[in-house]
Amino acid sequence: MADKEVIINGVTLVHGKGVKESLNNSVSSTVCFDEVITEGAENVSYKLTIDRLVFETKDDYEKLRDELAKLTHEHGFITTREIVRYNKSEPFTIVKNYSRVILDGNDYEMKPEEHSAQGLSFICGAMEEYTE
Repeated sequence: MADKEVIINGVTLVHGKGVKESLNNSVSSTVCFDEVITEGAENVSYKLTIDRLVFETKDDYEKLRDELAKLTHEHGFITTREIVRYNKSEPFTIVKNYSRVILDGNDYEMKPEEHSAQGLSFICGAMEEYTE
């Protein structure tokens, strides 16, 4: 296993340049006579962005293309795994499982001096995180 992995609906990505997670917690405020009460949302969602995917084989490209087509109208799942190695400490793995995932953006960029690359963004309904 690589130190960092992203798996979308069972398809393991290779040659990605970054993953960014953002928390979407709609916060509302209620103004009272003597104070402002801030309340969090009951449902927290996540935005996941994957930068600059480069495809090595036709098979890799077609598998991911087919899964992304499904994610425009069906919920899916994404798993990220990262092995953390710090100095002489024992390595451990952070695993995040995103569920109720829908494709939110699919950008393709072609440049003459670099490999063509794809950027993806997803809205995720839930996330479970644990360490191994």
